[in-house]
Amino acid sequence: MHLPQRLPVVLVHGGFYDDMTTTEFWTDTGVSAALNAGGTTFIAPQRPTNPVSWAEETTALLTAIDDASFDSVLLVGGSHGCAVAARFAVDYPDRVARLLLAWPATAGDQVTDGLARVVIEDVHGTEAADALLEGETLWGVSDAELGALEMPLVIFPSMPANHTHQRETTTRLLQARPDGFVATGGPEPLDKQFDEFRDGFVQIVTTVAQVEHDD
Repeated sequence: MHLPQRLPVVLVHGGFYDDMTTTEFWTDTGVSAALNAGGTTFIAPQRPTNPVSWAEETTALLTAIDDASFDSVLLVGGSHGCAVAARFAVDYPDRVARLLLAWPATAGDQVTDGLARVVIEDVHGTEAADALLEGETLWGVSDAELGALEMPLVIFPSMPANHTHQRETTTRLLQARPDGFVATGGPEPLDKQFDEFRDGFVQIVTTVAQVEHDD
């Protein structure tokens, strides 16, 4: 007999060197309440505010997953949290059953990278900026590393696209992972139009988390 089951969900909020909180990104926007209402088991840990490396981010995320006693999860990255989620999936593939990259933030753009570099260098210096801005389609990971991931990948692009969340980023993610599935997408949580798309996003999360097993 096939019984439905959901993977536990781990939400990785967006923001980068801007004091963004998981409360602002997931709770105040109604995502957490909607997941709770649907009976989804999830955590939304707070990311380090001004990390010096992606290892600092992934170590904190691993600690949160371990503290929740989750084994294998649906890992959901939001905006710049996609870089953290992707890096974590590369480093700990046995802990990520499925990967959902929502509103993936663009890397490799001269303006976006340049602005981020100014802020990082002001806090931690050039070495940290070099390390954090290294990557290709996403900061922190190479396209080859993305292509080597074996877990199912779903992309929820920013619609409409903007300079921070460019459509080209989704295109390049699919070039790295041609088997990835692209959902319809919608505005990111802090956008004033997000309320109209929240239920659709939550439905994507719960659907991707759904698995079947033999009992």
